[in-house]
Formats: sequence, C-alpha cells, structure tokens
Amino acid sequence: MFDTGLDETGLGEAITLTALEFDVLWEHLDLGDMPLILKVPSPGRTNTERALLVERVWESLEARGLGRSVSLSPELVTLLRLIARPLRELDGRLWVGRSVRLLAAATDDAGVLATQEGDTLTLRSADGLGLPRHALSVLPPATAGPGHSVTLPSKDFEGAARDATAPKDFEASLRRRGLRDVDADALRTMIGDVLRQGQFGGAARDKWGRRIRTPRVISFFDTEAGRYLQVRRTEANGEAWTTISPADHRRLLHHLTELHAEGATH
Repeated sequence: MFDTGLDETGLGEAITLTALEFDVLWEHLDLGDMPLILKVPSPGRTNTERALLVERVWESLEARGLGRSVSLSPELVTLLRLIARPLRELDGRLWVGRSVRLLAAATDDAGVLATQEGDTLTLRSADGLGLPRHALSVLPPATAGPGHSVTLPSKDFEGAARDATAPKDFEASLRRRGLRDVDADALRTMIGDVLRQGQFGGAARDKWGRRIRTPRVISFFDTEAGRYLQVRRTEANGEAWTTISPADHRRLLHHLTELHAEGATH
C-alpha cells in the first residue's frame, strides 16, 4: 500500500517552529500576507538586528534537520505554501485552559493542520478531505451537557444576558421577552460557569481565486456539566436567531462539516 506519511487519524508527524522561525520562513519564501489567525510579529528594528535573527533561525533549522536557506525541507515548504494560499480552510480561536489558534487548510487532497500556542507553531500534514475532523482534534474530549436545544431571537438572548447579574435574573429576563418557561429554565441551566470556549470559522476561494469567508461561525463552550454548541443564523429578512444545544463530538463535527460545505459552495 502507498505510504502517505499520515497516521490513522489522517495527520502526519509534527514540525514545530518558533514564531520567529515561522516569520523568517514566510519572508524567505515570499508567501505574501500571513493568515490573520497565525499572524506573528516580525522582529528586528534595524537591518543588522534582523540579519542576526535570521542567521540564528537558519542555524536552528539546520541543526534540527529542516534544511538551510538554499535547501529547505520539501515537506516544510509544502506545508507553508498550503497555509499561504489554500482552496479551503477552517480556523479556530480557542480557550481551553490556554489560548490556541488553529488553521486546517487544504488544496485538493493535500492538507495541513497548523496550531499556535504562545510562541510555538506546530505544523502537520493532513488528509485534505478531513478538515472538520482535524480542526476538532485540537479540542479536549467532553461529553454533551444536560438540557435541550433552544432557539430564540438573538436580540432577546443578548439583551437578557446583558441585563442579568445572576442566573435567576437571566431566566426572568428571558421569560419577560416571551420565551417559554421550560426553555428559559433550560438556558439558565446550560449556561453555567464557562471552563473552555471557542469559535470556528471558514473560508474558500471562488473560481476567480478570491478568498471568501463564510458569513457565520460555530461556537462552543464547556461547563462542569458538559459541552454546548452555540450557533447564530441570519435569515433573509435580516433577523438573527441563536441556538444553544448540548453537543458531543459527533454533533459538533456535523455542524463544522456544514460550515465547511457552505464555504466550498462559493
């Protein structure tokens, strides 16, 4: 069987870079604008200072077997070029006890999963047909919390949250806005102290090569009770609706796959 270099989850071995190394490589390969989700600073206040930093980067990369300026690792170059101009992508901004940013991107069957935590970026080759699955692989596992799906106008949800100073105030405010008692009680129960949270967005290039972002995001939050999904949709008349529902891995994957498909239709 042909060896793709990917494991059973569809991911390759990790290549770890510092933010400075990522910046120097990006500049060296002339890759254009850096994706906002992975944007890092470009240090070096003077040409001399910058040259010294660049020299240190090449020494570090060569020592780790990733090549030199004239002979970079082909795998590393491929991953960086995929990040620079993919046909399809999903990105995430997460707080899971620490700040994590991710980009799962692909052109045809070739993909990359890039994550950024602090000053460290990790790049892995990926099955280009499994971007939603790869994006979710960064999340710690969690079971769905108790409760049931509740949908209400976003203006009512946001207004109740803004007015409330305690869970009981939130529930009462929802009832005043016309939400059924059983749904107001469910929302008060589901929206507890948040332990982890984040949101995923998507983008794709149209037939002219323009990058088009999906018009909505998928959000999640974890409490002691479990994981919940938060989705906001805007109808043709401009009215926005928010849905909060318990979410296990399968349900979150379903919604992220939908979001990814929306981007691919442009």
